[in-house]
Amino acid sequence: MLFILFPFLLLVALFLFFFFYRETFWEIGFGKREMGLLIVGSASTMFFDLPVFFYKNYFLAFNIGGALIPIVLSFYFIRKNEINFLKLLIGVSLVSLTTYMVTIVTERGVISYFPFYFLPPILSILISFLLFFRSPKVCSFSYTVSTLSVIIGGDFSHLPELFEKPFIGSMGGAGVYDMVYIAGLISFVFSFPFIIKKRVSKEERKRNRIMREIYCAGKIAGVEGNYKFIVKKLTGKELDNIEDLKVNEFIKEINKPISKYYANPAKRIASFLIDFLITSAISSIPFFVFPMKFYVFISIFLLIQILYFTLLEFYFGSTVGKAILDIEVRSIENEKVDFMTSFTRNIMRILEFFAIFYLLSLILIIISPKRQRIGDLIADSIVVESK
Repeated sequence: MLFILFPFLLLVALFLFFFFYRETFWEIGFGKREMGLLIVGSASTMFFDLPVFFYKNYFLAFNIGGALIPIVLSFYFIRKNEINFLKLLIGVSLVSLTTYMVTIVTERGVISYFPFYFLPPILSILISFLLFFRSPKVCSFSYTVSTLSVIIGGDFSHLPELFEKPFIGSMGGAGVYDMVYIAGLISFVFSFPFIIKKRVSKEERKRNRIMREIYCAGKIAGVEGNYKFIVKKLTGKELDNIEDLKVNEFIKEINKPISKYYANPAKRIASFLIDFLITSAISSIPFFVFPMKFYVFISIFLLIQILYFTLLEFYFGSTVGKAILDIEVRSIENEKVDFMTSFTRNIMRILEFFAIFYLLSLILIIISPKRQRIGDLIADSIVVESK
C-alpha cells in the first residue's frame, strides 16, 4: 500500500508547497505549466513509450511520463537557473556512480531494492545544499541531478547487460512508479522545506493575476498604455478598485472584446484533421516498409505526432494545417511560444485523446474565454488568427 501511495503523497506535498509558496516556485522556474506537465502530463502518459532502438527481438524505448518528461524538465531547469556546467558534472558523476552501484539487472529490467533507491536522491540533496546552501536553486539542481543520474547510472550504464539477449523494455517504463520519476520528486520535495522561501498576500497575488490578464489582453488587441487605459479601451468601463473585482468574471469580461482575435473552433478542428492525416501518412511508411509489431507502430506514431506538433509550433508557430487555415500558436502574452510551452501543450494531446476523443477539449475551446483546450490551459498558450 505504501509503495502504491508513495508517489501520490509526494505529488500532494509538491502541490501544497506550490499553493502556499507560488512565488518561490516561479523563481525556480516551476510555474503552473511545469506543475501541470509533471503531475497531469506524467500521470496521463505513463503507459506510452517512444522508440529509441528496435531491431528484430530488440526494442528499447523512453517512457513518456516516467522518463521523457522528467528529462525535458531537467534540461529546462538547467537553462532557466543558469546552472554551472562544472557543478552539474560533479553532481551527476557522483550520483550516477552511486545509482549504478545500487541497481541490478533482472528479468524485469533494471531495479533497485529498498532502502537503496533512496541513496541517489539523498546524495543529490546533500550535494545541492553544499553547492548552493539554502538558495531556491537547490530544488531544481537536486531534481536535475537525480533525474539525469538515474537515467545514466541506472539505465544507460546497464544497456550492455540488457542486450546480452533479446530485450523489450523502456527507460522509465514504470511511469510515476519508476526510479527516474520518483528520485526527482524526492529530491525536490525533501529539499524544499529547507530553502529560503518567500510568500505574498492573497490580495497581492490576486492583483498580480488581474494585472497580467489586462496586459495580455492589451497585447492581443494591440493596445498599449497603463492598465486603466487598456481596460477603458477594451471594455468602455472605468477601472477603479482592483480589490473589488472577481477574477473569473473579470477574465471573461476583458476577453469578450478580443474574442475575434482567437482562432475559430471550426478552423482548429479542420487544421487538426489536416495535421492528423499528415502524421498518420508519415507514420505508416515504416510500417509498410519494415515488418514490425503493432506496439512498435504505435510508439512510432506517438513519436512522430509529438515531434511534428512540438517542433513546428516551436520553430514556426504553426503546423501545416494551421498555416493553411491562417491560425497560429502563441503564448498567453501573445509572444512566440518557447519549447516548453509547445512541448507541454502537445504532450497533453494524449490525455485529450482519451478524454472522449477530444470532445472535452472541443467543449473547452467553445466555452472558455480564450478558447483554450486542456493543453492550452496547462501550457498557458492560445491559438490566434494570423495577422
